[in-house]
Amino acid sequence: MEKKTGSNPNIILIVIDALRARNLGCYRGDAESSPNIDNIAENGILFEKCYSCWNTTDQSLTSIFSGKYPRTHGIVHHGDKITPEDLKIFNSLNVKLLAEILQNSGYKTLAVDWMGRWFKSGFDYYGYKPERTFFSKLFYCIFTLPYVHLRYIIANIGVLKIYSKKRKTSIRSTWKGIRDVCSTFRFTFELARIQDANYVTSLVDGLIKKEKNKNFFLFLHYWDTHSPYNCPKRFFSKARGSRKPENVLLSKYYGAVRYVDDSLGKLITVLENEELLDNTLIIITSDHGESLTEHGIFFDHHGLYDVTTHVPLIFYYPDIFPKSKKIKGLIQHIDLVPTLCDLLNIESRDFAFDGTSLLPLIRGEKEEIRSFALFEESYVQRKVGIRTNKFKYIFAPDGVGMCNYCQKVHKGVEEFYNLEDDPHEAVNRFHDDKIEAGKLRKKLNDLLEGLDTTRRKQINKGKKKEMSTKYGQNLKEEKKIKKKLQSLGYMD
Repeated sequence: MEKKTGSNPNIILIVIDALRARNLGCYRGDAESSPNIDNIAENGILFEKCYSCWNTTDQSLTSIFSGKYPRTHGIVHHGDKITPEDLKIFNSLNVKLLAEILQNSGYKTLAVDWMGRWFKSGFDYYGYKPERTFFSKLFYCIFTLPYVHLRYIIANIGVLKIYSKKRKTSIRSTWKGIRDVCSTFRFTFELARIQDANYVTSLVDGLIKKEKNKNFFLFLHYWDTHSPYNCPKRFFSKARGSRKPENVLLSKYYGAVRYVDDSLGKLITVLENEELLDNTLIIITSDHGESLTEHGIFFDHHGLYDVTTHVPLIFYYPDIFPKSKKIKGLIQHIDLVPTLCDLLNIESRDFAFDGTSLLPLIRGEKEEIRSFALFEESYVQRKVGIRTNKFKYIFAPDGVGMCNYCQKVHKGVEEFYNLEDDPHEAVNRFHDDKIEAGKLRKKLNDLLEGLDTTRRKQINKGKKKEMSTKYGQNLKEEKKIKKKLQSLGYMD
């Protein structure tokens, strides 16, 4: 085999959308749900307490790629709620994403995903469409897509039935429900084109074989565990109950986890066949979790409870990392890029990360690098939260916290949980322990004010730099004009 250029490892970042840490065997979940991921964790580093910064994909994925909180990188809305102002701020901050950083360090950068927009920055290849013949395209459009769309429509109708029972009946709530379902249909129709783990892995197989003699960074986004859940028949189990919509959707989610895990087993086989496994850093995480009826939230990822914010994070790279180590300290997605920069000896001072390197934890030099995890949400309801090892505090800044899906306020405007006594966050103890809640609220307010101040400073710095550049350009133009006039005899 031809020798690969460069001495750094290949890097494969796998994001499994809406995957809950608690559903993996290595996180004390069902041992049969994730044998391949569990095997990777058994031979690598497992971070027990990793938390997302936001509970929707756009903000969370941008934090994974940038090492910054959403308030710092500027993307604070999701999907159709992203405003021109969000994009203006993001662009003015000149945020460097992981693919751009690695591309500048000599990596071939590849992604199998469909998000597009700013996520494409720095990738040499970004997409999900294979080359197809005319007849394969025809078969795909006539048979495959309609079948997948029909499955999704049935699943979405099941979700609608569940939420219609929970909502207060009114003209306004009915109209809102119809709009939500139509929006979900549009989204899942697009998702149906690429939401299949085996399809994603088959594309990866071709990319790896093509680029295996170069240092590559490969980003894979698996969507099967995102509602309405892609679960092929052989992974679907009815053992969880009757034909009630709740039980069917639960079975589909658990089956989707098994299906993605099965596809990751095939990815590992590809790496072994191409003799790349020993020189590849594999990172597995999710952008957020999912609430599967917990806290009165049904098959969605709103809410800042641990079912939605606690995510897996696993590193596999036996050449450097010790076998089977579990890290207990609190960490967040924003620590991922600083860790890679530290590992690859990339100077990171200019990137102004909010996160910090995880290598001291891995090497045993420190037991913890942070005392809290910070998270927010804004798509379905507006809430902010902070978590320590012992307590969690959640607050609705608008003073209401109305959930637009459930048409109610979940647990109150302010929530406080003693996680040692109540790990499932079942009892809101805000009114029973206002002193501890007040401490966390002050800490939360200070953190958010600090992040807002940092963003404003960076925006102003960017404006000054832009003005300075424009001034310099104008000065050069003036000198050129003056020289021209002098040569024509109009000026001394």
